[in-house]
Amino acid sequence: MLKDSDKINVIKRIEFIQIELEDLKVHKELSFQEYNANRIVRRNVERMIENIANALIDISKILIANENVEIPDSYREIILKLGEIKVIDIELAKSIAEIARLRNVLAHQYLDIKWSYIRNFLTKKIDDVYEFLRTIELYINN
Repeated sequence: MLKDSDKINVIKRIEFIQIELEDLKVHKELSFQEYNANRIVRRNVERMIENIANALIDISKILIANENVEIPDSYREIILKLGEIKVIDIELAKSIAEIARLRNVLAHQYLDIKWSYIRNFLTKKIDDVYEFLRTIELYINN
């Protein structure tokens, strides 16, 4: 059972992610041309996705620590661990773990490489994030 303080921290992060996802919706149809040409849009989109990834990782760490399981070293492994300990479905864990990888890509790669990951996030991964949030809300409320 989750401590009240941990539950509050998870809920705050869920709410934060929901706000970021809502703000990101205006960029769902973002083209590479606009992404490449408009550095303000590019910076905002990258930052929102990075914020979402960080909050997903934070939620995962809180839940793993609550299960008295060793927290893995990499962000990707942290999210995968949620699947292993049956907090979320393993396939969802694998999908969300790719977002942790995206977080690193945003920090270290060139625009064309970033773009393919960002496009995938905007068109596909957002649905998985919503599913993750729904699953975590059910988990913390039981």
